[in-house]
Amino acid sequence: MEAMIQFQKNFKFLEIPEIINDLLSMIKQIEEKEFHQMHLIHGAEDLLILEAQDEIRSNAYNLGFTERSRFYFDARSNWDGIFAELKSPSLFAEKKIIEINLPLGRPGKTGSVALLELMEIITADHLLILICGKLEKSITNTKWFKAFSARAQVIECKKVYPSQMGGWISRRLRDKGLSIDKDALAMFVALTEGNLFAAMQSIDRLMLMGIDQRVSLEDVNDCVADGAHFDLFQLTDAAISSNSTRTFNIFKRLQKEGMQPFEVMRVINWEIKNLFSMSLDISCGNSIKQSMNRAKIWQSKQQLIGNFLNQVNHQYMESILGQACSVDKVIKGAAAGNSWDEIGRLLYMIANPIRKTA
Repeated sequence: MEAMIQFQKNFKFLEIPEIINDLLSMIKQIEEKEFHQMHLIHGAEDLLILEAQDEIRSNAYNLGFTERSRFYFDARSNWDGIFAELKSPSLFAEKKIIEINLPLGRPGKTGSVALLELMEIITADHLLILICGKLEKSITNTKWFKAFSARAQVIECKKVYPSQMGGWISRRLRDKGLSIDKDALAMFVALTEGNLFAAMQSIDRLMLMGIDQRVSLEDVNDCVADGAHFDLFQLTDAAISSNSTRTFNIFKRLQKEGMQPFEVMRVINWEIKNLFSMSLDISCGNSIKQSMNRAKIWQSKQQLIGNFLNQVNHQYMESILGQACSVDKVIKGAAAGNSWDEIGRLLYMIANPIRKTA
């Protein structure tokens, strides 16, 4: 299946045949024809979600929305702060973007009511962006989701599966004026194992190498599989395998070699989202094997992932996801703390899971 990004308006989906690359141009085309005051971005692919946010912000900035406020909520959050923000005038009388991050897509009873109220009081000086992860069908059937979808531009960023990675990488390289040899593409796909963030970082590194038109097997070996960059792929594997010593050796090496916290978290978050989705599937009665097959986990990683999922329950995965959200807040300046310390705590939670009880 080629189309993995769909736009939803009043529950009608438009399939985009050229995945991801067309996402940004499609948003731009839609915004040029009709300004949307509310946006809902959700899905399983973090890179696409981030790119959609960036494109919407860029378009909004050109329309005078030069201020931005960000909020992070879950089912237990107090929503009073966002209402105060909407009611408080800007010091410079500028238009403002209001971003609501709701990673689990579950606002709770209070949050559901708050979202419905927000839709009624938002003014022309506000642009509202609601950002969620992958949403279960039960959430898309809720009153708040249906009401929001009916009035917002809804962008669903579907998962790019390993079998589709080759086409994705080829298109991204083509957009940058490069082609790639068949054997080089096979190695590229094998090394990145369906991780869009890792693939995109590798493509950026290839561009810095000054390659002339065609990417070779040697280029991929030099770029994708080298040093600190490849350590990113190994970091979460070490944590998931409960190898604390190896996990923190890689972690410290990444720090010393100048890797930035947000780069490390891109890879960790990608893995956590997959684990969370599978643990939820298992909690609903499916077997570990069924869950991994549904998530299109590579055969080479199934034993590693399966052993981890056999040790933890969904409640513990929720606590891991909660810590990941805390790290994100610190990195973005929305909460006090040291980014590296918070990432270390997150890795410790993954590498030293609380074993599930019968």
